[in-house]
Amino acid sequence: MNSQTSCFPLASLVLLVVACGHANSVADESNGGSSNPGNGGSVSNGGSVSNGGQSSAGTGTGSGGATNGGNTGAGGASQMSGGGSAGALTSGGTSNGGASSAGSSSGGASRGGTSGNGAGGSNSGGSAGRGGSAGSGGAAKGGSTGSGGAASGGSGSGGASKGGATSSGGSTSTSCSFPSGWGPGSPTYTTYDLPNPQTACGYTGSNNNITNIVNAGYYAAIPGNSSSDFNTSSRCGACVQIGSAIVTIIDECPYDGSNNPPCKANPTGHLDLSSAAASAAGVKGDPALKNQAAWKFVPCPVNGNVKVRLKPGNNNEIFIENEILPIASVTCNGQTGSRTSYGAWHFSADINGKSCSATDIANRTINFTAGSTQGQNVDTGVQFPKCN
Repeated sequence: MNSQTSCFPLASLVLLVVACGHANSVADESNGGSSNPGNGGSVSNGGSVSNGGQSSAGTGTGSGGATNGGNTGAGGASQMSGGGSAGALTSGGTSNGGASSAGSSSGGASRGGTSGNGAGGSNSGGSAGRGGSAGSGGAAKGGSTGSGGAASGGSGSGGASKGGATSSGGSTSTSCSFPSGWGPGSPTYTTYDLPNPQTACGYTGSNNNITNIVNAGYYAAIPGNSSSDFNTSSRCGACVQIGSAIVTIIDECPYDGSNNPPCKANPTGHLDLSSAAASAAGVKGDPALKNQAAWKFVPCPVNGNVKVRLKPGNNNEIFIENEILPIASVTCNGQTGSRTSYGAWHFSADINGKSCSATDIANRTINFTAGSTQGQNVDTGVQFPKCN
């Protein structure tokens, strides 16, 4: 790491790389180890059919959901009364008989069994019953279309049912929060260059051009107590906001021993920023400046889907990147993974081509298939829901 402002003067280039620690910690570690349908309104039952006489046209209208026609009487011409008042929700059941008059329906969507199958005599004599006006309400969900006597009535119209949150980053969003222990302290900053092709969190690319993050040049290293024990690796992939700049945590600023005094002096509030990130955020890489703009954790406004990559040299380790919130746990082929100090998720057996699931810190889960080629970025085809 070539510090521009943050680290103490060193006697040689070799000592400079050791002092800021990002490169050494990553180089050593990276080779290691292994979406309820809506409930409908109530259903109103039409008047029953009586025996004899001519049928008079029903004129009443029912209020409620979809209407069920009355039973047809046997014998002479039927007399039909107007539509009934609102009844309770009916689910299932069949209606036997001839033509039925249906009142208007108003209300939500109706759920339930199949529509009645008319089995019996048709109406004889008299004019046909008149149905109510068209109902308004939710979309009807339920059984198949009834067969038998002709039915007249209003059709339901209305909105579709509202479903739950999805796990594919659709229009549905969920609430998101960060662990309470992640709240940053008083901000201080340094700046650094990224000499390694791989970071402590496992991200790859080159200086100011990191893949699978919001902005390829805006990245940061977060303090960790040592290069062998990246105790803040759970922050890998998290985004922080400084002013109007969104910066992704991709690296560790280890402070074991006498390395990186600014990170050791302020482990909860310090960030080591790329030069481009510092410039965009309007801050200076000088840990002595105590009144600079504060930073905070925010959901990452990433584009596209989550990306996964088998670690080069290991079919039992995988990196997960381009997520909205940091990943909290991963399961592949029935195995629960553990996070390594170099950012990969480690499993006891090979996972190449296997089915996996990843859960983020807001307890939201996606399912995907691990790739089969080491070092190759694979588009999972899914993304976590957005945060509201």
